[in-house]
Parts: sequence; C-alpha cells; structure tokens
Amino acid sequence: MKKLMMGLGLLGLAACSTGSGDVTFTTYGEDFIEKEIPAEDFADGWTVKYSKFLVTIGELKVADHQGELAAESAGAKVFDVHKPGPVTVASFTSLPASTWDEVSYAIVPAVSAEAGNASAEDVNLLKAHGWSVYVEGTATKASVTKRFAWGFPLNTLYEHCAHPDLGDGVTVPNGGAETVQLTIHGDHLFFDDLQSSDAKMRFDAFAAADRLGVQGADGEVTLEELAQVDLTELPSGQYGTGGAANVNNLRDFVTALARTVGHFRGEGECSPRIR
Repeated sequence: MKKLMMGLGLLGLAACSTGSGDVTFTTYGEDFIEKEIPAEDFADGWTVKYSKFLVTIGELKVADHQGELAAESAGAKVFDVHKPGPVTVASFTSLPASTWDEVSYAIVPAVSAEAGNASAEDVNLLKAHGWSVYVEGTATKASVTKRFAWGFPLNTLYEHCAHPDLGDGVTVPNGGAETVQLTIHGDHLFFDDLQSSDAKMRFDAFAAADRLGVQGADGEVTLEELAQVDLTELPSGQYGTGGAANVNNLRDFVTALARTVGHFRGEGECSPRIR
C-alpha cells in the first residue's frame, strides 16, 4: 500500500479494501489525576491532588500481528493530563475497515516534542531535563501536607494494547469513526507492589522520607530523599518488587511504577517494554 501524508507529521495508508473509516486517539488522566485520589483509596489514609501531570506521547502505531501497518504518527507531543480531558493525540482518516490488533505507543523523552495541550514552558521543562513524565502535587493527611515534584527520564514502549471487553487493538468501522483512549493512571505511582494485583496505595513511607533530607523536614518529598529509603527498611508485606532487578530503594520503586502509567481505553492493558 502507498503511504499518504496526513499533515503535521501524521502518516496513514491508503485503503485497499472495499471500505474505510476514521480513528481518533485521545489521552485522558481520569478523575484521579484531574481531581484527586481520595483518602478512602489509600491504605494509610492520605489524599493526593495533582497540580500537573505531564507525559510525552509519541510513536503511535496501528497495525496487525503480521506486521502490516495501517497508520502511524511521527513525532511526539507533550500533554498535561491534569487538565480536563480527553484531548486529541492524533487523528487518522480513510484507514482500511478492518480489525487492527496491534496498537502501540511510547512515553518517551523527545527533544523535538511539540505541545499537545501543555504550555510551552512545560514542554521546555521536559526537554531541558530529558524527562518523559513529570508530576507535581500534594499529599494530605489530617493536618500534615507534603509536596512532591518528580521527573522521570523514561523511554517506555507500550505494545500489544488490548481491552478485556473490546479486544485487541482497534476495529476500524466501514464508513464510520472510532475513538480510542490512551489512558494515564496516576494512582499507579503510589502502589506498594510492582507485580501483585492486590497492591495497595500508600504514602506513609514517602512522607517519612522527608525527614531524611539534608535540610530536615521541609514539607517536600524529593526523589533524592526517596533514594535514601532502602526497601528492606520498610514494613514486611509492603513494597514488593516481584523480582524486578535494580529496585532497591523508594526512588527506584516509584520510577518502576512510573513505567506502568500508560493504559488503553480505561482499564485496558499494554505490555510496557523498557528501552
């Protein structure tokens, strides 16, 4: 099939079947990022509110398991999924009407990234530090509030995206349009296990790390402070690594969790591949 330019770096393939349809990909942070993660969802009673949640999304592809490509998006864009959404990532028109069972995308540092719905200042922030994920927010319990601002230089490809009810990838409707959401899960940063489906959200250990800072407790939990918390010092049954290599402290742990924020159509899953 001959590739056709879709504008703004988007590429699509001409339909060679008897029908075609359109697909729009969006991204969304759900209520946990847009509003808050309430205390009842934390095992230790904290409430988390994000004020910023930046992700750089690129390398969006629609294909099948035999390797035939229906569409791909060149370049990357920065989105703040704390802002009300969903917001469009890319739109493809006149794709062959068929089931394309291999959808993938990347959350990746990109010096050429453009703004999705993020400000120019936020785009430059990620570029300057080589981050693909950056979050700011507060955690509160009773009269205690802790701030956090964490950036992660992660290159993660989310492959084989599927939804338990909607199936693998996306079905392009003949003569119609489909919308597919690349959902970002902000609750994952506070899980206490890297593998278990019974993982709980906790913040006590993060809050306690603030006291380990060079200047003492200042109300901000930094990644440098988290790096000083050895996982073996934490309560038994919490912060299980599931055998993951090179995860020895809380900074390692939350960095590993940051690779799991990318989802598909809400609760759908992709297979994250570290690059």
